[in-house]
Amino acid sequence: MDDSPPPPPPPPPPMTLDGAENDAVFAKTRVLSQREVTVRRHRRTKQLKRLYKGHYWAFMEEIKSKFKEYYWTYGKSPFKETNAVNDAVVFGDENNNANGGNNNGVLGVGGDDVARCAFGGCKTKAMALTRYCHAHILSDPKQKLYRGCRTVAKNLPTGPSYCNKPVLRSVVPAACTTHYQLGEKCLLRAVKRAGYNVPINRKPNVKLHVVVNEFVRQIQNKRKVVLKSAVSKAETQ
Repeated sequence: MDDSPPPPPPPPPPMTLDGAENDAVFAKTRVLSQREVTVRRHRRTKQLKRLYKGHYWAFMEEIKSKFKEYYWTYGKSPFKETNAVNDAVVFGDENNNANGGNNNGVLGVGGDDVARCAFGGCKTKAMALTRYCHAHILSDPKQKLYRGCRTVAKNLPTGPSYCNKPVLRSVVPAACTTHYQLGEKCLLRAVKRAGYNVPINRKPNVKLHVVVNEFVRQIQNKRKVVLKSAVSKAETQ
């Protein structure tokens, strides 16, 4: 039996330009009319557009397959972990009982092949290219993509306590989903107090001058409170 590797596939045929037979007629022509140049450029541009479109959809198919593989490995998978540490059950597998339910390591999911979060007590799968899950990604000193939510959760005597849930650095303002939605509700209430009715079932589409006026009013109210407290302290002294 011949164990030699299979021969490599033949190279693809060379690409031929559309209308090459027509261009061969003018191969030795030193001067072309404007119409002939325009028709040639238009024909080649249309062919280049088809090539780019073919490459684009081939690239999208490759991205789709790689995303499916990534989602299977790091995201949700059809594995159900049982009470046993090294036991896993595959949904829809008729041979599961015959194999004793030991299907760990299939497609890199289950068993010890999945990297768990390095944070103490966390059993969640780690994100790609890091040793921490999304909830504990801020514990990684090398990561540069996330920062903590800067919304004040509690006002303690020692200072404000921030939410500090991980959000992307590109998100402005730096707020998690819960506090971002809470901020939208506060904005809606502030706009309604200003006398403008905004439907609740859609995102607020408020004009800029209305928002600026409301912010100025809130800043002035805070300054008045600080001024009154300063005056009261001076009178007591």
